[in-house]
Amino acid sequence: MKRIGIVGAGIIGKTHKNAIKENNQCSMVAVCDVVREKAEELAMETEAKVYTDYKEMAAEVEMDAVILNLPHYLHKEVTIYFLERKIPVLVEKPIALNVRECDEMIAAAKANDTLLAVGHVYRYTGFYRKVKEIIEQGTLGKLCLVTEIRNSDYFAPWRPKWFLEKEKSGGGIVMNFGAHSIDKLLYTTGATVVDIKANGSNMLNDANVEATAQVLLKLSNGASAALTYPGCKQAYLDEHAFYFTNGCIKWMNGGVWISKDNGDYEKVDVSYEKTKLGAQLEEFIKYLDGEESEIVTPEYGREVIRVIEEVFRQIGEV
Repeated sequence: MKRIGIVGAGIIGKTHKNAIKENNQCSMVAVCDVVREKAEELAMETEAKVYTDYKEMAAEVEMDAVILNLPHYLHKEVTIYFLERKIPVLVEKPIALNVRECDEMIAAAKANDTLLAVGHVYRYTGFYRKVKEIIEQGTLGKLCLVTEIRNSDYFAPWRPKWFLEKEKSGGGIVMNFGAHSIDKLLYTTGATVVDIKANGSNMLNDANVEATAQVLLKLSNGASAALTYPGCKQAYLDEHAFYFTNGCIKWMNGGVWISKDNGDYEKVDVSYEKTKLGAQLEEFIKYLDGEESEIVTPEYGREVIRVIEEVFRQIGEV
């Protein structure tokens, strides 16, 4: 039975709790949040001890691993603290603010011979597993290009304020949505990003993070990807399409369609029997046990940040 601690009792912390409760190989033994009431709420219906200081939690509770759900600027500091105490870490995406921080975290994991993993979860969804299968088997021919358009009001009132401060978040919609997009590309294609063109801005308010962005990527397999993030006050849209020499598979607001050999688009079922975080936890446990695992390594997480860092270099100050 793996003893798991959680640091950060926000919305994602609750979904991690549910994944732990549904897994008979682990239990939640501690929860920490600077707001004690939030930690107490997350600990309800469990035997987890409650803390407001993660250092006290690390000193007092025996844990086989810890899951970190924190503002991005705290990822490096808290991750390294647990690694230095030989406690394996699963840190939410993005792994860190920049490549330099990634390197420090990777070095800490190696120096302390302790495992570090990153919470990129889209590989645990039916659509992206299906896309990966199509690419690997050549079902629709060769992959030519990928498009993604994802819109959500980036300055919606419910978004935590730290998301809108570059010093704490690392960036705006590219850091938040783009980290997912780049992960999807790397996972499904098995390729690397070899060229990057990007533009972004914030015409909505005086926050120092980008609200809108367009990114064009060239992949090592010859395909290209165009990522568009409006981030404006309009209807939510989440559309992702993979175009092949002999067809296309497309996701739009939860539905999936496939076209083959000039045929009409037909809706298909790509449902996956596991929740994203439930599947990720299973892979994390395998990782802890030294078994083959699909969990995201810190080196992979670093590659995502490398691409984002170059995007921000081209966008410049907003």
